[in-house]
Amino acid sequence: MARPTRYEYPGGIYYIRSRGRGREPIFREEEDRLEFLDILSETVFRFKWLCHSYCLLDDHYHLILETPQGNLSRGMRQVNGLYTQMFNRKYRRRGALFGGRFRSVIFEKARYLLPLHRHMVLNPVRAGLTRSPDSWRWSSHRPILGEAKRPPFLFTRAILAPFSKGNGQRGLKEYKDFIASGERERFAWRGLKFQVFLGSDFFIDTIRRMMPVHKSDKRDKTPCVAIPGEGIFQALAGRVWTSRRERDVLIYQAYVEQGYTLREIADCLGVHAATVSRAVRRVEKRMIR
Repeated sequence: MARPTRYEYPGGIYYIRSRGRGREPIFREEEDRLEFLDILSETVFRFKWLCHSYCLLDDHYHLILETPQGNLSRGMRQVNGLYTQMFNRKYRRRGALFGGRFRSVIFEKARYLLPLHRHMVLNPVRAGLTRSPDSWRWSSHRPILGEAKRPPFLFTRAILAPFSKGNGQRGLKEYKDFIASGERERFAWRGLKFQVFLGSDFFIDTIRRMMPVHKSDKRDKTPCVAIPGEGIFQALAGRVWTSRRERDVLIYQAYVEQGYTLREIADCLGVHAATVSRAVRRVEKRMIR
């Protein structure tokens, strides 16, 4: 069967699933899940996504992502790519960690956001990993309830808004009751069309007319302008740095603003790509604060 076309456009909202190759565990210990959430946070911030929901199991994960700039594939390549690099380095393995490309379903937000979120956070219960979503640490359910610290990348407003206008304990109780009701009624994927759409015929026709198909996501590169008159290699290579922060800022500008890859910047500096990734994260964390 031919793999389904990937539709991407500004404002698209997607249900994402990515599974380990051959159902291999992609999380072996708690630190792996924390590292994945760090990478997800970095990506959400960089690509200006809205992450409505997430759930990490053992051999796969689920996300609900909204992409104001229509850049899903570029961001997901970063999430899975950086995590695979970290995982392979840590466990001294080689090759792909994930089984092929991630699966994405684009859906009608008003109709399906809440049912899909409920389906997602109940996955650990159905998998036998926990008796209740309230006790599963690795999903957005507990942060939404206020029972765990909310990650800075998690956008909860759209999930909570329908429950007593998103205010107070009454709204949280209504939300919790809504999630619990899903244990009795599993989400039906019968409405899925063409393997990628979940919504009305009008919704699907609108998307297909607006944005035909996802095309190549290769980025056009422009000279680094952090230092006037110098390109990325002149600006970075062989430079004597007065501080790590100065270097981090220039790396960040080369990566985020100029479109150079982690590998290209790492090769220029003679360091590992993970070193460059950590520099980008340090700048982003300072910006979040």
